[in-house]
Amino acid sequence: MVLVIALSASFFAMLVTGRVVDSVTARPRRLRERLELVGAPSTPIGSPAGTDLAGAAGAGDRNPGPSRARQSPAIQRKSPFSGLGALRDRLSDISLPGSVFFGRHLDKLRHELVKAGIPLKPEEMAGLAGLLVAAGFGCGMLLSRRVLIAAFLGAAGALVPMLWIRSAQKKRVSCIEGQLLNALVLIANSLRAGHSFMQAVELAARETGPPLGLEFARVSREGKMGLPVEETLANLTARVNSKDLELAITGVLIQRQVGGNLAQVLDSIAGTIDKRIKTKARIQVVTAQGRLSAWIISVLPFALGALVFGAYPEFGRIMLVEPLGVAMLAGAFVLLVIGILVIRKVVDVDV
Repeated sequence: MVLVIALSASFFAMLVTGRVVDSVTARPRRLRERLELVGAPSTPIGSPAGTDLAGAAGAGDRNPGPSRARQSPAIQRKSPFSGLGALRDRLSDISLPGSVFFGRHLDKLRHELVKAGIPLKPEEMAGLAGLLVAAGFGCGMLLSRRVLIAAFLGAAGALVPMLWIRSAQKKRVSCIEGQLLNALVLIANSLRAGHSFMQAVELAARETGPPLGLEFARVSREGKMGLPVEETLANLTARVNSKDLELAITGVLIQRQVGGNLAQVLDSIAGTIDKRIKTKARIQVVTAQGRLSAWIISVLPFALGALVFGAYPEFGRIMLVEPLGVAMLAGAFVLLVIGILVIRKVVDVDV
């Protein structure tokens, strides 16, 4: 009976999550598609396309002035799209309840996914979090048959996507910072060869591998589309949360305002980044013992728990059935998290 209830609850949670995600994203998307579909025929009126159509219709008429003067107002009066602009303005002011409630969080999640380099939509990540919550709740009901433990496992499942995003962001930033030194040297040498800054960035995009090469390629595309260099570099800073890259971009922006030798500025920044990399390597060596202690403290409780539950299941079951045992497990988990955070704060030295 408990198994049936747990499976039913998990399936119901999955359906509710999918329905919420669909209601948030589908209705605004369908509204925009319909507005674009309806607004497409309205472009010929009062636009160069409309002039071309009118000219094509009367191409064989040598005296088209009076007939066109009489025809044009009639076409405009009979057009069903004359009030489309006002209708679009009114519909754009309509805010759907789902988009108002979840729109801000979805935009923030989209920004975090871009910074992490994860090729998923925020709606897909939200659906994945919902599935993990349902799976955690179902596993908790199957193992312990207690709602409190099932809710705790469901909340832990909701934290998995967040941890994944944070880990992907750190890995991506570390890879970018490892490529940045050579890229700055390449851009400085290209500037000395007589190339412009955007040409040097495009060369660095071709010669540098992902993920930094992809970011430089995006900067080059934005520049070709007409965006100012300052705006493209600001977008790059927003997409990559790296102090080294921010230092390089700050130097470039200051040079564009006050002038100077940009190649020499980039060489100085590259030297500073090289010293920071060497200092970080020394700190990693000095704090290796503390980081190893953090790993041992993190793994040891779970290893002891597996030993107790495997060798003496009757003693382990008491911890999951009795309220005092559940409270002790919860307290031990909280203390474990606090200890890990304290050790990480000690060994994490900012350079």
